[in-house]
Amino acid sequence: MPAPTPEQLQRGQRLPLAALTAQRTLTVQVNLPGMNDADLSLFGVNEQRRLADDRYFIFYNQLSSPERALGLDLPRSEFHIELDRLPPSIHRLTVAATSDSQTFAALGAGRVHLSDQEGVKATFDVPGNVFQAEKAVILLDLYRHQGEWRVTAVGQGFNGGLQALLESMGGEVVNDTPAPSPSPAPTVPPQPGGPLPVQQWPPLNSSPLFPATGNTCRRCQARSSLLNRLDAQGVCGRCQREMAEGLRQFRLRFVDACADSVMEYREWQDLQAFIDRERISAHRALEFVRPDALRFLERMFALARSDGQITQEEETTFHWMVKHLEVPDTMVAHLERELEELKQAAQLRAGNLPTIRSSIMLEAGEIAHLECSATYRHVTSTRTRDIPGKLVVTNRQVHFLSPGEGGWNIQYAKVLQIEELPDGVNLALGVKKGNGYYHDVHQPVLLGATLDALVRINKRLLMMPQTERASRSIPQKVKLEVWQRDQGKCVECGDNNYLEFDHVIPHSKGGASTVNNLQLLCRRCNLQKSNRI
Repeated sequence: MPAPTPEQLQRGQRLPLAALTAQRTLTVQVNLPGMNDADLSLFGVNEQRRLADDRYFIFYNQLSSPERALGLDLPRSEFHIELDRLPPSIHRLTVAATSDSQTFAALGAGRVHLSDQEGVKATFDVPGNVFQAEKAVILLDLYRHQGEWRVTAVGQGFNGGLQALLESMGGEVVNDTPAPSPSPAPTVPPQPGGPLPVQQWPPLNSSPLFPATGNTCRRCQARSSLLNRLDAQGVCGRCQREMAEGLRQFRLRFVDACADSVMEYREWQDLQAFIDRERISAHRALEFVRPDALRFLERMFALARSDGQITQEEETTFHWMVKHLEVPDTMVAHLERELEELKQAAQLRAGNLPTIRSSIMLEAGEIAHLECSATYRHVTSTRTRDIPGKLVVTNRQVHFLSPGEGGWNIQYAKVLQIEELPDGVNLALGVKKGNGYYHDVHQPVLLGATLDALVRINKRLLMMPQTERASRSIPQKVKLEVWQRDQGKCVECGDNNYLEFDHVIPHSKGGASTVNNLQLLCRRCNLQKSNRI
């Protein structure tokens, strides 16, 4: 009885392995005519498509995995795979070819054979005319899905060769070349996979599709049929379903990359590699994760602003992320306003104070720098009441005026501490009159910064910040640990919007900027806590 004809896989096609064979011992043989020095490699990666264990990276220097479930026969250019012997942590096997000296445009009629012990079960043609400058090609994927193994004919080019491919999967390249003797060397720009300024990162680009013909799918080249119609973009129904699943998987990878509120270059590269491998639109992918991208930007901004200032690097990173994550300006307008406030506050703290026309009559030589509405919380042994009014901050003193209560002046020499709160400031004075909490301020950051600068100027301490905000900087490591512990949510109400780092024991009362004394509160709960204090 003649052997059954092997299944001819098309580029991008996925199907259950059980549709090809019931056996669990497989062979993947690769034929790449025209490629003189192509190297084959096999990556055994986890559910997040990361190479968590280097022992499951099979190539010319490591021909088998520890339990011999994976092996490479170099003379025959084939991999031996025993699926039942793989550990549960290995979720995907990716077969790839790389070259150091040639691009895969030189490839002739390449072919991949998938076989079991009975013979060839599937073939996949890989012609070189679909490639240009790529020095690596992902050929085939075997992966677990809902308890069963599936196979995908990939045929996707990848720039950068073996090193870039390995780094995109979380592996590290060890350079065994002896270091040369020290000598002056020209400056070398950062290489892919190493530290690279965010402004030099390339944007995420869509995987290219085949030219539109009207009767073949632009993604997999399958012919249009009654059961597999093309949509308006020229993509067949099967590819539409695969791309929808690809978007869901992209979201999982994006959320995982943003979990620590910091996007690293290798994680950005991994997102691009996933787009290339799954052949999905970068614009659609970013549109799909837009709510997650906005939450990531808010977390990143909260970490940056927690010490009351934004560095140039933090600002550059924020704007780059907004642009390249394609988040509309209207969705980050509130963050942009806060950013401008913080930049303005930095100028104020440096002594660059504006001059305004005051609504009250000042003494000769007295210059007004800020005027704003405020409510003073008057606390006695028997009751607490709010006194509405306004603050006029001048170069000599602070005036508080209330229509029904009169007012008072605060001399800067009497100011011992300024504590910035979410909706105002708390002034600790050397006298009783005027000491306390001024709230319902429209821009409390600017009020605190102006008072900070004027107090330091008055005390000849301009270079020594005295405000609570300026002196309670939280180390980045502590911020991240608190964020992870509180799961990026307000510990009071569980909200994940407008989050702020709060000292459980106020810094003004001796509380330290440590993990155990910090918590995440949303702005509403932080205001309620300030009211209780």
